[in-house]
Amino acid sequence: MILKKVLLQVLQNKCFFLFCLIAAVIFTSCFQSSSGSDKEYELKVANWNVQTFFDAETSGNEYKQFVKNDKWNREAYIERLKRLCSVIKTLDVDVFVMEEIENEAVIHDISNFLAGEWNAKKIYTDSCFATDKGSSIGCAVLSRIPVSSMTVHSLDVRTEVEKMPVTRPVMKVKLNCRDKEIILIVNHWKSKTGKDTGEKLRNMQEGILARLASETLKENNPVLILGDFNRDINDFCHTGNGHVLLRFWHKGRLSEDGINTVCPWFTLEQSLVQPGSYYFKDEWSRIDNMFAAGSADFIDFFPAAEGNWCESDTCIPKRYSLWNGTGYSDHLPIVGIVQF
Repeated sequence: MILKKVLLQVLQNKCFFLFCLIAAVIFTSCFQSSSGSDKEYELKVANWNVQTFFDAETSGNEYKQFVKNDKWNREAYIERLKRLCSVIKTLDVDVFVMEEIENEAVIHDISNFLAGEWNAKKIYTDSCFATDKGSSIGCAVLSRIPVSSMTVHSLDVRTEVEKMPVTRPVMKVKLNCRDKEIILIVNHWKSKTGKDTGEKLRNMQEGILARLASETLKENNPVLILGDFNRDINDFCHTGNGHVLLRFWHKGRLSEDGINTVCPWFTLEQSLVQPGSYYFKDEWSRIDNMFAAGSADFIDFFPAAEGNWCESDTCIPKRYSLWNGTGYSDHLPIVGIVQF
């Protein structure tokens, strides 16, 4: 008789890199709130799945279409870096979060391409990256706000007959905004392609997220949850008035308890104009999301649908094509301003 043992645990400080970029002076661009509310600060954040952003070196861990492909070389990589950095400069946010970055070397290259900014307030002084063993891609954060810590939280779902599926970890990043902290929780959930186990793994990832957010909220810090969830916002648990319940994982299923959050897709007018952030098989979806919890509130949110990275008439993202070197990503960036 084969006994199965399934583990759901949080692994901290696993396969991650946290580093600060060299700068003569560290500036904090988190600015004082001027809206007359009781909130002290405002933070502008972007999230973008940049679509299989590999470097020019072949390690064998890349997606197969990038391995031994004469279309993918250093020149093609440099061109992608230029395009990505042009978007980062255009959106001009305090914190830029990315999914589908290959490794920390790509972050160094992005930082080098962004170097030379004479306005000290525009410099991204801090950055961090995380991935799991066996994964080809990970998540990254560029920040003008000092990063004081990062922890990495992963699923461990193994049995005696099944290997651990490849997933991406959840990143908890603590930012010091002058005399106040705000916590970012970065996600890239299991994709919808592949075996039918994807939905169960996404449910487990929701459970890790809810537990992590719950522990964070006990510290009385504002929380911003963001990333590519590979789950449309309509498929989350809604409690009305733009509120979404991120549920705990309990006894092999999502429970009826969880963390109450606010999703700006339903609460801000600008977000209602654009039907989604991801366009696939002639349909829009809203799988790129932001959620605010604790004392954090959204005062603005929008998919960035005006720029060279999307079609001017339809707003459909210009996905990157390896074969002819055109495009940016198959996702639109999403941008939010959080007050706390």
